[in-house]
Amino acid sequence: MARFPEAEARLFRVRICMDCNARNALRAARCRKCGSSDLRMKSRHSNKG
Repeated sequence: MARFPEAEARLFRVRICMDCNARNALRAARCRKCGSSDLRMKSRHSNKG
């Protein structure tokens, strides 16, 4: 995870398009790149392991 809350908010407060993997704004309803409405929140799990 990020070292401080501001960095974590910037990294994880985005939505990812399930079709083209583009990063979108948190409030987006459609993808800015392909127009798809199939968006998900960015995963917050750690890749350490």
